[in-house]
Amino acid sequence: MKYIVLILFPLLLLQAVDNTDYKIGNGYSFDKMLTVGGYFSTEYAQGEYERSFKVDDVAVMAYGELTPQLNYMVEFEAVSFYTYDFKAHNDKSNTPFHAERVYLDYRFSDNFGIRAGKQITPIGYWNFQPINVLRDTTSNPLYSRYLFPKFLTGIALSGFLGSSYDTTYHVFAQETEDLDKSYINISTDHFVGATLEHELTMDSSIGGGIGQFTTLQNETYNFVQINAKYTGEPVEVSAEYMLRKSTSKNLQNDKSMGGYVQVLYPFSEQHALVSRYEYFDDNDLIGKDQIFLFGYSYRPIYPVSLKAEYQWHEQSSQNKLLASFSVLF
Repeated sequence: MKYIVLILFPLLLLQAVDNTDYKIGNGYSFDKMLTVGGYFSTEYAQGEYERSFKVDDVAVMAYGELTPQLNYMVEFEAVSFYTYDFKAHNDKSNTPFHAERVYLDYRFSDNFGIRAGKQITPIGYWNFQPINVLRDTTSNPLYSRYLFPKFLTGIALSGFLGSSYDTTYHVFAQETEDLDKSYINISTDHFVGATLEHELTMDSSIGGGIGQFTTLQNETYNFVQINAKYTGEPVEVSAEYMLRKSTSKNLQNDKSMGGYVQVLYPFSEQHALVSRYEYFDDNDLIGKDQIFLFGYSYRPIYPVSLKAEYQWHEQSSQNKLLASFSVLF
C-alpha cells in the first residue's frame, strides 16, 4: 500500500494546487525559473523463466530558465522501485534515488550552444527518449542498452551547421567518472564523440556518429553509428545500427554490433501498432540474439501510455510478454 501512496502522491499534490493552468505532462510551473514534474512507470513481464510486476521508474525533475540564454535541469530517479516475483512469491524494493540528469545549458545562438553536467548521450533516436511514456514500446533495443554509455558527465557542444537549419551537430567529451557511478549502464572515465543529423525532407532524416570510451576496467572501445528515420504517413520507420571494436588484444572477439528497424503504424490519434526487428551480437555480454517484436500502444492523452508487446527471440525460451503503464506529470 505504501508504494501505491508514493505513486499517487504527486497526482494528489497537483490536484491540491489551485492553478487551472496546470496541464498533465507539463509539470507545475512556479515561474519561468522553476517547473517541477515527474513520472513513473509500471511493468509486467511473463516468460518461461519469469513472471513479475514492478514499479519500474519513479522520478522527479525540476528545470527552468535562469536567463534568456541559460537553462538548467535536474532529474533524480529510482529504478526497479518495487518488484514482485510471482514465481518465487517474494518482493523487493530499491528506493534510493540517483542522479539521472544534472546540467546547465547555455545557448549562444542557433549555431552554437554548450551543455555541462550529467546529460543524455546525444546518439541516434532511441537514447533521446529515456522516459517510458515517450517511447513506442515498453522495452529498449539491446543496442541502446549495452553498446555505449547512455549518459555522459562532461561537456557537449551542439547547434545547426550553417543557416539552412537542416543539419545539426553534437560534439561531446567526458574525462571524469560519472556523476553518479551507481546509475550508469557502462561506467567510464573517458568518453568522446561527435554526431551529425541531416534533414533530407520534412519527413525524413539521416545521421550518424563516431566515438570512443574507456571503462573503469581500463577497456577502450571505438564505435561508429548510423541512423535514419521516416515520419510520414501512414507509417513511421526508424533504424539505428552500431559497430563497436575493442582496442584490447586480449579479447578473442573484439567486435560487437547491434541495431534495429522499427515500424510504427498510428491508426488513430490514440492507438498505434508497432513492430521491430533487432539484431545483437556481443560474446562478452549476452551473446548473439535476434528479436522480432509486435506491440500495441494506447494513449488516452499523450502523457499517459499503456503498452503491450510480445517478443520472439532466437532462443525460444527467452520469448516473453511485456506490458507497461506510465504517466508523465
